[in-house]
Amino acid sequence: MEANRNLVAFHIIESMRKFYDSFVKNPAYLDVKTYFPEHKILEQNWQVIHDEIMQVIEESEIPEFHDLDSGQEFISNNDQKAWNVFVLKLYGFWIDENAERCPKTRELFKGWDHVKTINFSILAPGKYIPPHRGPYKGILRYQIALEVPKNGECYIIVDGKRYHWKAGESVLFDDTYTHEVHNNTNERRIALLLDVKRKDFGFVMRIFDWLYYKLFQTVIVLGGGLNKSKVY
Repeated sequence: MEANRNLVAFHIIESMRKFYDSFVKNPAYLDVKTYFPEHKILEQNWQVIHDEIMQVIEESEIPEFHDLDSGQEFISNNDQKAWNVFVLKLYGFWIDENAERCPKTRELFKGWDHVKTINFSILAPGKYIPPHRGPYKGILRYQIALEVPKNGECYIIVDGKRYHWKAGESVLFDDTYTHEVHNNTNERRIALLLDVKRKDFGFVMRIFDWLYYKLFQTVIVLGGGLNKSKVY
């Protein structure tokens, strides 16, 4: 499932997922109203967000996911169909060159420090993302669809449960559960993806999680993730 990850890193991530699971239990999909009430603002403004990313797509070549993180090649470069990602914020760091091109979208997130990653995910027609798991249970994954194929099936499966995207609608899930994506259509799918910091840890777990999150930030910086994400 994550075969091209460094073996040591793979075992560390797997151990940490089990450690988190021993402290916090939740279903694969979570109630967005409870865990991320700000979703209402995004749903009210989804067309504005859509229009900004469409302008970027028309003007620029958006990198594929594995161009930003080679460790994701097994899910991004698996079928010769593109999965492009335009990053505005990555693990708490704004990519200013990118965010400046979506000023209205950035303004919506003003003061939302608990939103750690913001990116646009663009799936090419026919794209399949095979089963995988996120590395870090300290966040919840939020998605709002901006462009959804009109004909055929386009959906995500999380822990065996299927969700079909609808334009302007929100979904929230724990991406440490096994999930996969199918775009069985001749059209692309565009969505805004967020990593929302969890707030349901106890005191001791909050301290540990803060340290573990800082480790992820350090890896991002040292690995050049911020520079790789810039689109000119």
